[in-house]
Amino acid sequence: MNNGAIGSVEQLVDGILAGTVARQVRLFAAQGLLPISHEDVFRLQLILSADPDPELADLARASVVQEGVAFILEWLEDPHKASIELDILIRIRNEEEVWAAVAQHAGVADETLRVLARHGSALVQDIIVTNQVRLLSCLELLEDLRANPQINNVVLRRVKEFEDEFIVKAAAAAPEATEIEPSPSIEEALTALRALGSHLPNTQDLPLPPTPDEELAERAEKKGEGAFARLLRMSTHEKVIRALKGSQEERSILVNSRNRIVVRAVLASPKLTDGEVERFASLRSASEEVTRLIAQNPRWIRRYPIIHSLVENPKTPIQIALRLLPRLNIRHLKKMSMNRNIDSAVRKRALQLLAQRR
Repeated sequence: MNNGAIGSVEQLVDGILAGTVARQVRLFAAQGLLPISHEDVFRLQLILSADPDPELADLARASVVQEGVAFILEWLEDPHKASIELDILIRIRNEEEVWAAVAQHAGVADETLRVLARHGSALVQDIIVTNQVRLLSCLELLEDLRANPQINNVVLRRVKEFEDEFIVKAAAAAPEATEIEPSPSIEEALTALRALGSHLPNTQDLPLPPTPDEELAERAEKKGEGAFARLLRMSTHEKVIRALKGSQEERSILVNSRNRIVVRAVLASPKLTDGEVERFASLRSASEEVTRLIAQNPRWIRRYPIIHSLVENPKTPIQIALRLLPRLNIRHLKKMSMNRNIDSAVRKRALQLLAQRR
């Protein structure tokens, strides 16, 4: 496109993302003054809402805000909308029906769906949790739903049911049977926008959820080990498969994940040994989820070393530690009563049990 001459709408979108469209043309588009269809003007205004020029971005956002919901829902009926346009739309328009329509759109990117999962209403949550194809391709959505302050017990139950079913099937299936088709992403468009100094609207209230596992990232940085770096680059889906089918080294790394389904997969691995479980029960670096899941397993909780490790671990929830404490012998009870690293309630109860047995 030369000198900002108006070509096709696709050329305009590509030119805006490449920073080659003249300001005057972008200004006309932001104000809805170009001789193109209403639908195409709306597309351009969405893209321009992220323009690095504050005046243009404000004009474009104001135009998007003024659009009627009925028009937007009709515009969303086209299954070929660009993923970046859908992401910008939910950052400017927060009506439940708009978010629900975007959540169901074939072109919605994983990053956008994760934002909706974290902030959407019960209706939006329900749409996401019942779309098993997308859940399989982006297991991060499960944690995003849990992080939503509006989540209800029905959605929580469905999340758990999906996790249970997925882990059982993944553990039984051959590795190649778990491969999935990639979902839409806005990473390429985001890269283009950032290169121009642009940014998505409303990123403070609706930030893109982080993809890397922060706990694994920290450990990888400290250790600089190949296995850490390799696992860190994996999606949650890939981490779950490695947790179920990988090596002991991989399980020892992944058990430190802060993603609940990854931890559950580690502890559901058919390769897991009682010795590994005992080590995991004593891990200070793992989350409470690790000790909670171990304590819920009837077979593991019959092993004395595992009971002792759980009670001694400050990460074990107090209720679980107190429940297991009476099963310790006198020598370990005495040790617990003097252990300043565990909760005072556990130390106090250990002293009471010692007095009773003496």
